[in-house]
Amino acid sequence: MAQEQSLPLNNSDSQDVLRSGTYQSLLPFVDEILSILHAQTVSPEKISSAQASEQVAPKAKELAQVLESMKLSALSLPGAHLSIEEINSLTDVLEKEGEKRRQILRTFELLDLPVVDDLSLPGAETRAMGTHAFPSPNK
Repeated sequence: MAQEQSLPLNNSDSQDVLRSGTYQSLLPFVDEILSILHAQTVSPEKISSAQASEQVAPKAKELAQVLESMKLSALSLPGAHLSIEEINSLTDVLEKEGEKRRQILRTFELLDLPVVDDLSLPGAETRAMGTHAFPSPNK
């Protein structure tokens, strides 16, 4: 389940989250850590656990910081606090609403609207509606 968080959802916040460089590949970080570990295992000199930790720990912390930064940025996106089920539910509601509106438009498309057709002819405005459709200023 998604954590319920009260996050500001204004447009400038989402623009900051989407700026270039916010999200980056994690592969270089992982590759660097694995390279250090590989070098330690194939090294002819034996390295103590403390020495291995000294080399790997800073890189692992850097990777964790990048992951945390990307996580916070992702949670700052509008709707990021919603669970998958909530997103699917909202999507269903929006699809149903969209289908209702498409059906209304299809209904209007099928209607015979002679007034609109008559209005497309030059000089037909008053003939189609007649002057009786307009209120008289004398009444």
